[in-house]
Amino acid sequence: MNVMEEAEEAVRRYQGMLSGERIRRLEQVGVEVASSQEKLRLKSGLRVRYEVEVCCLQAIKIKRRDTSGMNSTQESVLDRDAASTLFKRIERLAVKTLYTLGLDHGSVRLEASGKTGCAVISIDPRPWKGMTDLTTLYRAGWNQLQTALDEERRHQVVPVLGMDPEFLLVQMPESKIVPASRFLERSGLAGCDSVTIGGRRIYPVAELRPSPSAEPCELLTHLLRAFNLASRSITDHSLIWQAGGMPQRGLPLGGHIHFSGVTLSGQLLRALDNYLALPLAFLQDPRGDGRRPRYGVLGDFRVKSYGGFEYRTLPSFLVSPLVAKGVVALARLIAGNFLNLRQRPLAQAHVHTAFYEGDRDVMQRYIPSLLDDLTRLSGYEKVDQYAAPLIRQLREGNTWDESRDIRKLWNIRASHEE
Repeated sequence: MNVMEEAEEAVRRYQGMLSGERIRRLEQVGVEVASSQEKLRLKSGLRVRYEVEVCCLQAIKIKRRDTSGMNSTQESVLDRDAASTLFKRIERLAVKTLYTLGLDHGSVRLEASGKTGCAVISIDPRPWKGMTDLTTLYRAGWNQLQTALDEERRHQVVPVLGMDPEFLLVQMPESKIVPASRFLERSGLAGCDSVTIGGRRIYPVAELRPSPSAEPCELLTHLLRAFNLASRSITDHSLIWQAGGMPQRGLPLGGHIHFSGVTLSGQLLRALDNYLALPLAFLQDPRGDGRRPRYGVLGDFRVKSYGGFEYRTLPSFLVSPLVAKGVVALARLIAGNFLNLRQRPLAQAHVHTAFYEGDRDVMQRYIPSLLDDLTRLSGYEKVDQYAAPLIRQLREGNTWDESRDIRKLWNIRASHEE
């Protein structure tokens, strides 16, 4: 099935979805949907509306329409570069809206709202029908994606992976978070990352940024180097290091994986969601469930300047070497074989809900079949030594413990102990 055929198949699935389910899905990921009463209210007074055309997970056109109470209307087209911040914010919301409903292409109408910034007014899953200019734009996007996927399939492209997983520094027994910025610079292999609280930017989170590699073994070696650098820099040895989804309330952590050498597509994102994010959500300590939906939503990605993209759905997998090795190995395996991974349990409403609510009983029903697909892939034997221990934990139904000091598990000693 080519890209155009898959787009039409996605539209049919969307059309078979009840209105209530569409709204529930969007609410689960934090997208505001305007109610009928809200739509009526928005018709009066000053209105700002955006009409976003999305093709292949990116906005190809954003039209802004400003309407005053006197019914005078001004229209403009946002420029990706000139209005970069606004463009990106509107683009991300529109892409997130469509992706959550199983679509990679379509038109989303948004209205400025006092609640979350913008509310979804309507969705057209097939905007390319009947409008010549839009048909041309969409077909150009589809052809470009199809060509890229065909080239990868023909040349058996090897994906290159990077990462920037996070951890916290915690003073016990009071569980006080100590800002990583006390010990680490903002840049470098071992640095700190920011959060904004009450309008003020602080840097409480430690982040490892090992050099990328196409080989899981080499990437993990680079990760250990970053860990050791952090150990030498963090001179307060009384602090414990914690990772996972949310080891300390109010500070969610991410385990972002960077991909290059492979084309960003809805197929790849859904394979990562179903074969990696879903199993990891089942394995995660329940105290980390609060990370979603503000962070860790399905299909969360950012296009990067180096030509690849960052997959942002996963929690910090630094909880143990077993988990980190398995995640790296499976991410590499999935990225190289995603066209052969066709199961989509997250397309089912109850599984989608289970992911966001942390319902392990529901998720567990689908884990064995997903793991069987992965272990049957050509090339699995090359990553078996890294993936097998994680797969065994998943089959046994275990969870990790986010309260532990990860230094002990990684055999990282304080510098004064060396």
